[in-house]
Amino acid sequence: MTRPKHLPTILVVAGVHALAVLFLVIGHASGAIPVALAGFAYTRGLLHALDADHLCMIDGSTRKLLGEKRNANGVGLAFSLGHSTVVLVAGLAVAMGASWIRTALDPSSRAATILGLTGAGVSAVYLLAVAAANVPNLTHHHDLQGPKGPWARLLTRPLSHVRHAGHIYLFGILFGLGFDTASTISLLMITALATTSGASPFVLMALPLAFTAAMTLGDSVNANLMLHVYTSAAASTRARFNTVVTAISICCAVLVATGTALEILGEVTGREVASFDTEPIGWGLVALAVLGTLAIAVVRRRQARAAHAAAHAEVARLA
Repeated sequence: MTRPKHLPTILVVAGVHALAVLFLVIGHASGAIPVALAGFAYTRGLLHALDADHLCMIDGSTRKLLGEKRNANGVGLAFSLGHSTVVLVAGLAVAMGASWIRTALDPSSRAATILGLTGAGVSAVYLLAVAAANVPNLTHHHDLQGPKGPWARLLTRPLSHVRHAGHIYLFGILFGLGFDTASTISLLMITALATTSGASPFVLMALPLAFTAAMTLGDSVNANLMLHVYTSAAASTRARFNTVVTAISICCAVLVATGTALEILGEVTGREVASFDTEPIGWGLVALAVLGTLAIAVVRRRQARAAHAAAHAEVARLA
């Protein structure tokens, strides 16, 4: 398998960062407050990239595309750009003082409820579907297998049209419709506050751009780490390692989807439903990506040393 080319992703992420800085410069954001607001927006974007649904969606989609022998490069970037489209449109609406965005951000409004349920529903269904699609990848002969049972086939049928990273962009938009994360809401609120203080329109748009820059960076790094882990494991004889990583990814996707479904149930019924915090799952997936990358590096180093020693021994034998 050839090494994935990450240059387009790097250029796009760098371009968004440059655009955010450019908007600050054009807006004459020389004071401490605009820079601090942009810094806050950037940190919220990084934290948002660590949300469990982001990580599970990206990891599961990467594994699905690889299992189908498709190009999985750019999954994280495509998802974050889709999500960022919603953030940028909402940020522009806040900067322009559009009334509909206030309604969308009001938790008690019908529009906010519908958008929230839509975003959460898409998230839960997609994560369950991608988990079902990845179950055959747990075996060594997954090419000969398809989803088993009517429920598995029902879940995976919508994903049959997801053939490359670009298709993930649409799901990024749908995931972002809810405006239901603290990161997104806080970003739009500080944009609204900056609007009332008379800040330049360029400074106002620099805030969602900074959020976007951070989120595209975080999601792209996560996707590339998991792509490296999956492809390195698949290219080696350590199929067991690949199976373990895939199993963890599937379990995390099911857990996050379950947590989201419980939240939807509570919202629809108006009753308090037992739920659990999915944030530790997100941090666990980050740790999995980092540890997996380090483990692969250690194994490769040992293999290189063993090959070097064998070559020296062969030379000594022939001398």
